[in-house]
Amino acid sequence: MLHVITPSTVSSPSTMKIRKVPRGLFAHGFSVLPRGSFGSPLYRRMVVEVSFLRYLLALSPFPVLILMLPEHALAIGQAPALMFLVVYLVESRVLSVDNPERRRRLMPEEEAERGADIARARGREILTRIAAKRGLKAGELHLVIEQSALARISPLTFVSVQSDVPEPHVLDLDDEERGLIETTLFDAEFTEQRMHITSLALGRFLHDVTLETKGVSAHARLEALATA
Repeated sequence: MLHVITPSTVSSPSTMKIRKVPRGLFAHGFSVLPRGSFGSPLYRRMVVEVSFLRYLLALSPFPVLILMLPEHALAIGQAPALMFLVVYLVESRVLSVDNPERRRRLMPEEEAERGADIARARGREILTRIAAKRGLKAGELHLVIEQSALARISPLTFVSVQSDVPEPHVLDLDDEERGLIETTLFDAEFTEQRMHITSLALGRFLHDVTLETKGVSAHARLEALATA
């Protein structure tokens, strides 16, 4: 599930204030979701990222057992070590890939690096077109791709474009630029799911694609003017 983050589309624009680039925005949680997204598929997927709610779900069998076996309610309720073990197993063995051997079983490192290279190449294409369209000639642009570290559930990907000129900030992308990201970054060959497996296999969940805007070719700038 891809979410392109811009200051004008998030519910709390103040979270867009950054002091450095690249800056991860995933930790801001619900505040970077679009206005009016409550109850949407994106909102429901974000709920899964809340660790406290995951812990409650992992522990939900215990009250069920208490209701089914009231004569053992005291023993069940006084088993904190078992409850801790259940939460640990769910978090570390089911919802994460926590060691290099398990990562290698997901995808060979060489293939994972190829996936990261594809993301970088497509990211640079996106940034080149944005820089050319805006006529940017100084500083760097960063396409920051952040993915959820949770395994075995649908991927969640946040993408933002950040710049260090005149000071660190998140670019306010227009509809065309957001559409460019949505149609270029992933496709039928390189899917969001494949990118997620790449992130899990590498243990790398923030990918920073950097472009020096002064290096954008004259051809790209002319092409941007022609299609404007």
